[in-house]
Amino acid sequence: MTRYALCLLGQKMRSKVPYYLRSRLPESLNSSVSFATISSLDDKLKNPGKLVSGLTTAEIEANPEISDFLNSNFGHEEAGAKEVTSGIHIPAEILKEFGIEDEDVAVPNKNYGDHHVDAGLGNAEEEYLNIRVLKTYVRSEDGSNSSRRLRNNNMIPGILFGSDPTKKILSTDFSSKVLLKTPWPELQRELDRYHRQFESRVYDLTILEDENDEEGTVHRVVPSSVQRHPVQGSIYCANFLRYHPGRPLKIPLKYINKEESPALKRDGYIIPVNKYVKCLVEDGVPIPDALEVECTGLQVKDVIRTDRLIFPDGVRPIDSLDLTTFVIGPVRGGKGAATSDDSNDDSEAEEE
Repeated sequence: MTRYALCLLGQKMRSKVPYYLRSRLPESLNSSVSFATISSLDDKLKNPGKLVSGLTTAEIEANPEISDFLNSNFGHEEAGAKEVTSGIHIPAEILKEFGIEDEDVAVPNKNYGDHHVDAGLGNAEEEYLNIRVLKTYVRSEDGSNSSRRLRNNNMIPGILFGSDPTKKILSTDFSSKVLLKTPWPELQRELDRYHRQFESRVYDLTILEDENDEEGTVHRVVPSSVQRHPVQGSIYCANFLRYHPGRPLKIPLKYINKEESPALKRDGYIIPVNKYVKCLVEDGVPIPDALEVECTGLQVKDVIRTDRLIFPDGVRPIDSLDLTTFVIGPVRGGKGAATSDDSNDDSEAEEE
């Protein structure tokens, strides 16, 4: 019993606040607690089982080693002679419940660090046009072996190609094709944000000659032919196509007002035949993240066509797109969706 008591008792016991007080305090605050709130040794020895499980007053009186150990740890401190730092702050209302007036409680100012800044944000004009920024470097290495070494160093190989009439760059010129190596965090940041819609975004790509270059050359581009690992799904190759206002964009579709569709809110679903629509965006018009598809009133076996597409101002489909035959997808569903359709037909027949 003596060894058991000596193992459990220690120097830290005298710096602990009583459990009934400690359990009511928030752990995230910080200050000091007066030692006067801790019970004296005589008060604790009235019920030594609270200090050590199974310890009794008779065992303390019978064994002088336990008595000396308790006195050495708890018997030399006088009330109010020492302050014990507990790492927590005690609110004033709880202190008043125990008859303690502690008005001089200083709460230090907490510094949580700088706010997180999205590295993909550009200037005010780019934010208005919904264009984000990327950074890449000129690549001198060529071939599969060098590309593999770049990937091992978190650099994704790629190429910049295409024409840009605003900068008088023609795709027929050999100099229009530029070998690139893009840092993996730059691409992964955008992939985490947009996932499979990454190739529908427009970026201002800054091409730097090396790590010492701080200015670089800016090209407005669209990710094209992005390749991923067949098993891991990680990005394997990132190519960029130069963009100008006359170049078509594959804008994804977004379904809205599903709760207004009797079929979709009862086990119904849309089978997507086309997930994108090729559109032309006028110069100076913000590029939409997605085209909205109105789903109000959709029933089972309905076919969604372009009459439900909502095109923003300055955005129109390409001329080669046949709006009469273009299909977004049919509506299908289980028994719940079919039952809702039949019930609606019955109610309309009764009203007639």
